[in-house]
Amino acid sequence: MSFHIRDRWFALCGIASVAVEFGGAFVQLGRNDTHSLTWQSSTASIARAFSHHATTTVWIGAYLEVISMGLFLAFALWAARTLGGGLVGSIASAFAVANVAVSMVSLALLDSMAYLAGHALPVSTERTLVTVNGATFVTTWFLTAFFLLALAQLALAASRRVIGWSAAGIAAAILVATAADPGNLGQLANTLSYVWIVGTSIALVRREPRRAVTPAVA
Repeated sequence: MSFHIRDRWFALCGIASVAVEFGGAFVQLGRNDTHSLTWQSSTASIARAFSHHATTTVWIGAYLEVISMGLFLAFALWAARTLGGGLVGSIASAFAVANVAVSMVSLALLDSMAYLAGHALPVSTERTLVTVNGATFVTTWFLTAFFLLALAQLALAASRRVIGWSAAGIAAAILVATAADPGNLGQLANTLSYVWIVGTSIALVRREPRRAVTPAVA
């Protein structure tokens, strides 16, 4: 397999990770399901979501979200290597791995909540599960920001200014928004990273424009 074809496959992993993630979230997100709960949810909303068993669509959506994590990791490691690798690339890769690991914990908590729904749990236990999941979910936003900051340095060093500055800008937006409002604003800012993944996936497989070379005068 040529390097160009391989790069296309990794870029496709990046685009697919976003599509599968949003597809999984859309499939499993129900108004009265446990996957719709956040740590800002009222006690009544939590009790209502836990009052009935999870539907099949919830498990299909959860399965898709796990697949999206694998696709994202393939893209992230490829992007770090393509933009230069080295020490900074290793740091970016480490943040990507950590992001996927914590995301998997958050997904496992969500699935545990869905599995336990309909089993008459105490409301205090339900609230604890929702809060712990919320904390792990917010942690992934910080890991995303750190990953983007590392890749921004790599991209700028490789003269990929659009990729670099957009990554730095989104990382800054995630950190500021999460500090100001770790609910709506933080999640909205983190959504920008998905747009960046799609754009970067496309940009990294496009050939760099050739610069005109002025012949030296003897």
